[in-house]
Amino acid sequence: MQRLSASRRAFLQAATSSYHASLPGSPAAGLLEARGLLNTDVSPFRLGFVAEPLSGHEMYRGRLAIPYLRRFRDEWSVVSMRFRCVHIGKCECNAKYLSTPGDDIWIYNTPMLLKETATIAITEGELDAVSATISGVPAVGIPGAEAWQPYFAGLFAGYDTVHVLADGDNAGMRFATTVARDLSNAKIIQAADGEDTNSEMVSHGREYIMSRVRP
Repeated sequence: MQRLSASRRAFLQAATSSYHASLPGSPAAGLLEARGLLNTDVSPFRLGFVAEPLSGHEMYRGRLAIPYLRRFRDEWSVVSMRFRCVHIGKCECNAKYLSTPGDDIWIYNTPMLLKETATIAITEGELDAVSATISGVPAVGIPGAEAWQPYFAGLFAGYDTVHVLADGDNAGMRFATTVARDLSNAKIIQAADGEDTNSEMVSHGREYIMSRVRP
């Protein structure tokens, strides 16, 4: 795992602040509104819109910016950033998600790992992790089905139960079984056919997401 330089950390923090300020009224805001994620509950995630890219981010213009936040010396810091196509429905971009070339694989929303809780959830993707978390289910996200790393397992060893929230398709179950294979405390909870954590929150409400993980 790479160690961020002070200059890289400062750049990512500046990018996050700039893109977050550009979110209101942007196409990314439209996407988040359709996904039930445009409210004060999601402001701590500092999602943004790349209206005016910082140097080196030109290829991400017009995308939703998803910063990977951490705590650093009692303040928020950013260790990575991913960028999502903002089209609602079928993605019309060459790639739905883009990452910075050469970047490490990071876990999203790791501040949830600092909370004193007996259970935690793992989702495939950042917006599902946001959806679960604002629904009262602390969750971290893995950025893609192939991104899970066996060495991540140690972070989850102390929980009574790790709920793996799988998308409602074959790919979602493959992701979930890959994760569960490394976790003796895992419990797979698959969404309905064609659904995921976010779409189920939009359709059925936050209480429904909570009910899925209750004993």
